[in-house]
Amino acid sequence: MTTAEFQFKSIVPFLFVVNKKAEMLAAMRRLKQEAGICKFILVFPQWNGESKEVSTASHAFEKFGDLILEVRQHMADEGIEVGWWCSPSLSVGPQPLNEQEPLFQRIIGIDGAASRTANCPLDEKYIALLSGYVHTVVSRGRPPFVFFEDDYEMSNHDVVRFGCFCPLHLRRFSEQMGLSKVLSREEIEAIFRRGDERSAIYRKAWARLMRDSLVELASRVRAAVDEVAPQTRMALCQPGPCDFDGDLTEAVARAFAGSTRPLVRLFGSDYNSDVANNFPALTFHFLHSKQTLSEDLELIHESDPYPHTRFFFSAAKLRALITLAMFYGLDGSQTYLTQYTDGPLEEEGYFKMVSASRAFFSELRSSVRGFRMAGPRILYRPFAHAYRPIKGNQGPYITTPAWASVLGRFGIPYSIHSEDGPVMVCGEEILDLSKDELVELFKGKVFLDGLAAFYLSKNRYGDFIGAEVTELDSVISDRIGYERLTEHTVWREHTAGERMYFTNLTLTVHQESNVFRIKDMNESAQALSEFVDEFDQVVAPSTILFTNRLGGRVAINAYNLQVNDSASVYNYKRKEQFRGIIEWLGGTSLPVYAGKDPNIFVSAQEHTESGDKMIAVFNMSLDPVQQVTLILDAAWKKDYVYRLDEDGKWVLINDMAWEQTGVNKYTSRISHGCSTLQPLILRLCDHSI
Repeated sequence: MTTAEFQFKSIVPFLFVVNKKAEMLAAMRRLKQEAGICKFILVFPQWNGESKEVSTASHAFEKFGDLILEVRQHMADEGIEVGWWCSPSLSVGPQPLNEQEPLFQRIIGIDGAASRTANCPLDEKYIALLSGYVHTVVSRGRPPFVFFEDDYEMSNHDVVRFGCFCPLHLRRFSEQMGLSKVLSREEIEAIFRRGDERSAIYRKAWARLMRDSLVELASRVRAAVDEVAPQTRMALCQPGPCDFDGDLTEAVARAFAGSTRPLVRLFGSDYNSDVANNFPALTFHFLHSKQTLSEDLELIHESDPYPHTRFFFSAAKLRALITLAMFYGLDGSQTYLTQYTDGPLEEEGYFKMVSASRAFFSELRSSVRGFRMAGPRILYRPFAHAYRPIKGNQGPYITTPAWASVLGRFGIPYSIHSEDGPVMVCGEEILDLSKDELVELFKGKVFLDGLAAFYLSKNRYGDFIGAEVTELDSVISDRIGYERLTEHTVWREHTAGERMYFTNLTLTVHQESNVFRIKDMNESAQALSEFVDEFDQVVAPSTILFTNRLGGRVAINAYNLQVNDSASVYNYKRKEQFRGIIEWLGGTSLPVYAGKDPNIFVSAQEHTESGDKMIAVFNMSLDPVQQVTLILDAAWKKDYVYRLDEDGKWVLINDMAWEQTGVNKYTSRISHGCSTLQPLILRLCDHSI
């Protein structure tokens, strides 16, 4: 294997301070020389300056187009490409002197609040303005690529969290729904808040309208660019509410792309945070995007350590995010290596990390070709938000099912598409399945959290899941003293005793539905754990297993995992219990999982032809792990085990220790330290590399 097969593709946003051209050009050259960075996108117009002045806005875009051309010419002989980052996008344009008289139709929230900056993509005047600005920059600067910042969305603009309910959208929606009159915002809001079947239908239609509005604007902008530079690539920076706004990613990316290859920067980073144990939740959605978007899209990761200094975000965490993105097979990274100041390289930690890691990133990305993810499947439905109640003006979108955090922190690998593994379901995801899809689910292997089981029971599917599941009333809640394992829980490795680490603080506000009541169990169902009172009398089961009449296997845990991250969920006994349940559901061992150590994130892949395996291990604890312990299925035990070293070379592990610890299981102990978020990448094969 050589890094020549693939070079780590990094594109860096860069604030070019015009009155310090020499310093800016020198900084770009230094990034090329020291970190191998060959692509930049100049940031403009930001949120203020002359681009917001009514009288000078057009001139500002002309000057910026000329600046791009000038910088491109300076860098052409050095192999550096320079493009444009349009930031922000829906807020581009002049601001009125009187905020009460906006120049364009503002985006309106569900509560009637108008955005102070964001413009409606259906406004013809704004369409003409934005198309004209982009046309101006591209015609004068001829950038090879243009990125539209992730405010290219409807439901996350200053005071607006659920939009756009402006007159243009109200009229369009009513026409599309075939209504005899135009519904008012108040009428639509009332329907949306009801939470019934009609509400879900309307909310899904509304979400698609939001997507289609953004697609229309992107198509118009693309048409303007095609007049002068049809070869210029225009890319979408995937916004956080992308699924809430109609699962917009692919449709908008294709509209921007025109005849070029679609390009998307997938979100998946942290802002103002150096927390480590949120890693699985933070990275779930870009795995979902990678596994569900069409293969012809070029996908790069949002490697953004905002606010771009290590006071808030370590280079180690940034490296871990890029590593996982490469492990998942993403094509590159939009890497924020500079500060937005006149000293862009004042923070040296990030670009020095990239410089030191290029070979590592390149070899990793090259090596994962032909591999597919292994582990149980986490169900994620982009339109499940239509079934979640609206609170205030907030769009109820969740981009990461709670199972990602649970499995991730328990050291269990997961996938979005898995033909063999059990399906992990929480909350409203279950409501987005059709009756036929539910039947197929019940025929297979499914693990439900309390809220998903509650919905199924409420919809009269209790016969298929082995029990009735209801809300927990205060009488029952007040009786619960703690939770304990029953004799049916046989998976107790690395644990001691029967009493679960438990605090009833999670139950004191039962109206929040942190936990549900499992009752009227089928006689063949088994309770693996139960809530008991202070006198050790059973109050209710907390986790059950059931084989239904279709032959499907079902597990239920009483907790609403989406709102419960307490010690009642994250403890050693639960870790082993859930691992054992998943293996029972699947009828086979997990391919690999972490031993006792907490907060060890494991991701796993297997090659579809050679049978080679790859494992990524991330220690999310602040405690260093001196020896990584993994338990592998017998089929994953190989003659050769390699570790990808810092220089991008596969190093044979000669002191690999294997111990058979079950009929089809082996425990491997790797004498390689694993400090916080320092990735350990393993390749297991029956041949030497």
